[in-house]
Amino acid sequence: MNDKLAHFIVGFTLSIMGLFYFPMVLSGFFFALGKEFVDSLGYGNVEVKDALATLCGAGIATGIVLLVTDLQFLAWH
Repeated sequence: MNDKLAHFIVGFTLSIMGLFYFPMVLSGFFFALGKEFVDSLGYGNVEVKDALATLCGAGIATGIVLLVTDLQFLAWH
């Protein structure tokens, strides 16, 4: 599997958990920054593209969570 695709999937999976518990939407974003921070300590290679791929996955999942959770609000109006 492509490394960037793996980062995207992890960011998406972590943030889509916001469907079950809303604050989990942030976990994908925190993971993206935390993973690159750990890599900067010498445990891997720091790559901006890895962080961007994870952030993209988290961003798309967050959009889905916001759409799904706001549907009830929109239906009420």
